[in-house]
Amino acid sequence: MSRLLIAITGGSASGKSRLSTALAEHFNQHDAQILAEDDYYIDAGDIPGFDERAFNFDEPAAKDHGLLAAHLGALKQGASVDIPQYDFATHRRRPQNQTFAPGRILIVEGMHILASDQLRSRFDFSVYVSAGDDIRLDRRITRDVAERSRTEEFARFQFETHVRPMHDLHVEPQKPHADMVIRNTGELSFGEMVDMVCARLPAL
Repeated sequence: MSRLLIAITGGSASGKSRLSTALAEHFNQHDAQILAEDDYYIDAGDIPGFDERAFNFDEPAAKDHGLLAAHLGALKQGASVDIPQYDFATHRRRPQNQTFAPGRILIVEGMHILASDQLRSRFDFSVYVSAGDDIRLDRRITRDVAERSRTEEFARFQFETHVRPMHDLHVEPQKPHADMVIRNTGELSFGEMVDMVCARLPAL
């Protein structure tokens, strides 16, 4: 069985996850699966002297891209892999992994998945989701307070000290590597975005 690997990348809180979910729902008949780069964060909480206010979670080195690339290679061949489960409250991987079996379509979403050729070469098609800093900050505050045990003050601090500068340094430069760019500023619904992506996807 041939498998299609799709990369969805862009800045923090740009809408990557929602577009990935919408695509997976659209391709439900093909048993579409979503794999999140966020599960491949290194065990930062185990680093001696770790300080969550100082640690840079927004550079590619914070992710275990070697493991992710190996898993993508195995999934492309139809093999199951054991995915680490990252805990954003403790900044550590949970003791239990999750067994992940690929469907015909695999959607991989994350901020840095086009940052190196090691990962870019694994994908059949890639999308960069673009949104302005103010929009992404508002979305990130809402998400981090509700889902990641953060305060609004910490979310703002992290955005200004790490997220924004690392976006300019590591995320935005991925845009030229994407097969298509979609602006998510509120004008388009995610259904419309899915239609745009589907019009460009390689045939299954």
